[in-house]
Amino acid sequence: MAVPKPSDGPKVISLTDEERDSGVMGDKKLYDAIDAFFTDGLVVIDNAIDAAIIDKLNERMLQDTTKLLAGQGKVHFNHLNENAATKGAASGGNLSQVPPLEKEWLFPEVYANKHATRVVSNILGPRPEAHFIRSNTLIATEERQMVHADLRFEHPEHPFAIAYNTCLIDCGPDNGSTELWLGTQNTNLDYHRELGEPMIAPDKLEERRKIRPPCYPTLRRGAIVLRDLRLCWYKNGVVTQMPASLKPTIKALEDYGQHKIATEWVPDEGYNYLDIKFSNNFSSTLTPWVWEKIQHVKTVKGY
Repeated sequence: MAVPKPSDGPKVISLTDEERDSGVMGDKKLYDAIDAFFTDGLVVIDNAIDAAIIDKLNERMLQDTTKLLAGQGKVHFNHLNENAATKGAASGGNLSQVPPLEKEWLFPEVYANKHATRVVSNILGPRPEAHFIRSNTLIATEERQMVHADLRFEHPEHPFAIAYNTCLIDCGPDNGSTELWLGTQNTNLDYHRELGEPMIAPDKLEERRKIRPPCYPTLRRGAIVLRDLRLCWYKNGVVTQMPASLKPTIKALEDYGQHKIATEWVPDEGYNYLDIKFSNNFSSTLTPWVWEKIQHVKTVKGY
């Protein structure tokens, strides 16, 4: 499928090697990052992580991808491709993969990145919490994802949660970079096909296309993407299972990055991060009714 040439793109904040390694970006860059986030709902921080670290992590995760595709672990493909009902979610090629939750792979540059934490803290407040640790691994396919938003329930009309994505490879229109509809963070549930579904109604897409069409950004490995989810972050109930032996490592990451990682501690014996079950309930424990209202929707059950 031919990809249209990008007519727009996200704001890219480029860090020098000195800024990257010190963990401190210039004040003007911080200002520009926050401004872009509120304007577009997304900002890219380029050269945020040393490529050597990224290459090492990518090589390790590719090994896990092979295991998952061979049926070793709980395999979850996101049900967002247009032909999921007839061909199955796997045909869409969007594999939800847990990164290696082992001490040697929990790099502070990735899991406690000071640049990301500083930007997020200036938007959401101090010591932001990480509740969902997974990755999207795109397997080569001819299928197309339907345009969607990660929220599917009633939510606040201001930033409450931010997706923090790390680019493990160079990506662009030629190898499947995400189609972005910048500025749509201020839309509401009326844009969805129905309450409980993440997919956006076709007529709303066409309306938006006339205002600001989608873009297909080119990103370098080592870049960080911060994206507005418009879902409840504070008091979210999602936690990541980790073995008890990682408590000192997680505590060190939290102190380094001045954030919190929401964790359920489990015994080391029998632990395998590839067996962690996928959950798409990003609602708040303070407002449980917003999730209860959509649990009957088919895509909620199957997603």
